[in-house]
Amino acid sequence: MKRLSYLVVLACAVLSTTASAQLSTRCFTDDQLTTYALSQGRNNWAYNCGYITAAKRDFLNSEGEYQVFSGGCYSFATTGPSASCTFFIPADAAAACIPGLVKLGTCVTGCYTAKEKVSFGGEYWPISDAYAAGVRTVTALTKDASLVAPTTGEQTIRAFVAGDTVEDVFAIETVDGRRVEVTSEHPMVTATGEMVKAKTLQKGDLLLGTTGEKVEIRDVTVFRYEGKTWNVQPVSHEKIENVLDVEGLLTGSVRFQNEWADDHYRLSLRDEASVDGL
Repeated sequence: MKRLSYLVVLACAVLSTTASAQLSTRCFTDDQLTTYALSQGRNNWAYNCGYITAAKRDFLNSEGEYQVFSGGCYSFATTGPSASCTFFIPADAAAACIPGLVKLGTCVTGCYTAKEKVSFGGEYWPISDAYAAGVRTVTALTKDASLVAPTTGEQTIRAFVAGDTVEDVFAIETVDGRRVEVTSEHPMVTATGEMVKAKTLQKGDLLLGTTGEKVEIRDVTVFRYEGKTWNVQPVSHEKIENVLDVEGLLTGSVRFQNEWADDHYRLSLRDEASVDGL
């Protein structure tokens, strides 16, 4: 039996840089935008109001990031003032402009806990340790991977990201002793090769392992998590090269949680991997 694995995959918001494999400073949790539609809405609003250029808007949308502003947050509309938030910042392109804002960095969503073990160079590392060691590549599927032969290789890391979050997570336990804890929107690969959101998984469903094995789910429960989270973003924009090896299971990178959130993805049964309907 495989050893017990604790995989905690959480959504968070963090300040991001464009430097490959650099550490990103966290954003305040008050301004977490949890969907790609909201992220695009913020960027389109910032562009319409003259805070960013069209090129910057398009770049942020392509990377699943969004513009943030000093003292402002999206949660203000429901929670009011906080230690880090004194006024509302829209995530709707049609919203009225707010003059005189000070721009900060940009944020992304989708993270793992600091102890989460992801494959880097074929070796499983907690993400925080991989960053500290200066690791520059992450293990992912190759372009010639298939459902029956999910071959892996190394992808250059665009950035490590880190931040704090409070989330409801789905604890997915498998019959071979693994325990995977993920947010509702986190992408997991089923035994049929389809990328699905964790919230759709049920007892008896089958996940896909990195050697093509089918892993049955024994139970799914939900609990509240609060703590530090990390993630890693490959440079590649190829979907197949953003399917990562997390303790021997296949899961989508942060890009599947934002810019590809609404896309349908499935590994092919042929010798080559493909994306159906895209």
